[in-house]
Amino acid sequence: YPSKPFENNRFTKPEDKTDFTKLDPYRAKKTAVQLARSKNNEWLPKGKSEAFHRNQTDIFRKLNLLQGSLRAGEVDEEIVKRIQPALNVLGSVADLLSMHNEGKVFRFHYHGLIKHREGMAAWTETLIRDCGVECTGVVFETGWRKRDPYYDGGDHWFGPY
Repeated sequence: YPSKPFENNRFTKPEDKTDFTKLDPYRAKKTAVQLARSKNNEWLPKGKSEAFHRNQTDIFRKLNLLQGSLRAGEVDEEIVKRIQPALNVLGSVADLLSMHNEGKVFRFHYHGLIKHREGMAAWTETLIRDCGVECTGVVFETGWRKRDPYYDGGDHWFGPY
């Protein structure tokens, strides 16, 4: 295949391009991965990624929705006291955001591993029922986090979220 220029995009200025020919193969791959995973890399104009995410979340603010966001909502303090043993078991893995459907559905901000999210939600539902509180569902919100950066491929550089 014929070699193509590295700055084969409309955003990178020639003076800002990354010269991969001066890097050894290992460093070139690491740099390419960092650029590909960063939010505002040389492939995107500055502010493009932030504008995209802002556009995606505007609907939550316009309609005043809590689901899908990390905004806190209404919490019944009496129920919080009753489920305190379950909250103590969860510790810093999940923070209670709100309660819905007359205190039967609980929303948490989940800080644990994404691969354990569904299992943790089911276990939390059981913990809440064991406290004597009726629970028809638990929702773990993670914000924009869709993967576990520390565990993806052994490479710990993953840019800001």
